[in-house]
Amino acid sequence: MKRSQLALLKAIESGDTDLVYTVVAHLKNEMNRGDFFMTLQNQPVALSLYRQFCKHQEPETLKDLFNQDDNHQELGNFYVRSSYCNETTIEGRVANLQSAVDEYNKAKHEIAAKMTEDQIKLLRYQYRLQKEVGKTYLDLSLHDTVSTLLLESKHKQAEQLYKDFKIPDKRFWWLKIAALAEKGDWEELEKFSKSKKSPIGYMPFVEICVKHHNKYEAKKYVAKVNPEQKVKGHIIVGDLEQAVEVATERKNESELNTILSKCTPATDQRIVEKINAAKTQILKK
Repeated sequence: MKRSQLALLKAIESGDTDLVYTVVAHLKNEMNRGDFFMTLQNQPVALSLYRQFCKHQEPETLKDLFNQDDNHQELGNFYVRSSYCNETTIEGRVANLQSAVDEYNKAKHEIAAKMTEDQIKLLRYQYRLQKEVGKTYLDLSLHDTVSTLLLESKHKQAEQLYKDFKIPDKRFWWLKIAALAEKGDWEELEKFSKSKKSPIGYMPFVEICVKHHNKYEAKKYVAKVNPEQKVKGHIIVGDLEQAVEVATERKNESELNTILSKCTPATDQRIVEKINAAKTQILKK
C-alpha cells in the first residue's frame, strides 16, 4: 500500500473528519483523476465525506463520481437540484429536468421519472401563462397554481390544469370552494354546487361560508347535507330550533344532548324545553 493511501486509512481510523479531508485533498492533488476516484471507492467513509464536500463546493465533480458509479438515481437527483439552483432560463431548467427523467428511467425509478415529467409540464404551462397575463406563476406548486387561477377568476385555465394533471375530483372541489369563498363570489359558489353531485358532500360548503362570515349563504347548503350531518349543519349556522327538529325526527338522544350543550342563558327557553321533551319521549320508548 502506498504511503498516501496508508495515510488515508489511518486518518479514517482516527475518526478525525478534518484529518480525513486533509488527506483526501492531498490525494486529489497527487493522483490522476481515475486513480483518485478508485482509491475513494475502496474507502466508503472517505468517499462519503468527499461527496459532501463536492455537493457544496464542486457539484460537477459530484456528477462525475455518480457517473463513474453508474448511480443513475443520484444523477437524477443531481439534475433536479441543478435545475432549481443553477439555471435561470426556462430552457435550461427544462433541459436539466429532462436529463433527470432519463437518469430516473435508467434507474427504473418510475415514480420519480413521472413526477419530474409532470414538473416539466407544469413549468412549461406556468411559463406560457406568465407570458400571456404578465404575472409570475413559475415555481408555484400545482396546488397553489390552481388556487391562484381560481382566485383570479381564470376558471378555464384552472379546469385545464385539473384535467391535464388528473387532479382528484375531491381535491379540486376543495380548492375551488375555498377560492370562491375567499373572494366572496357566492353566486359562482352556488352555481358550482349545482354543476353536479359534490364528491365532497355539502358540509364543506356550509363550513366554508361560515368561515368567511356568511351564514346566510351557508344555510342554502344545510338542506343538501347528509342526514347524519344535518344537525351539525344547523348548529354551525346558528339555527338551534331546526337542529332540534331534525334530531327529534331522528330520535337521536346524542344529537339532542349536543344541541343542549350549545344552549346559553340567552337561548330561547322554548328550545331547551323542546329538547327535554324530546329526550323524555325517547327514554319512554
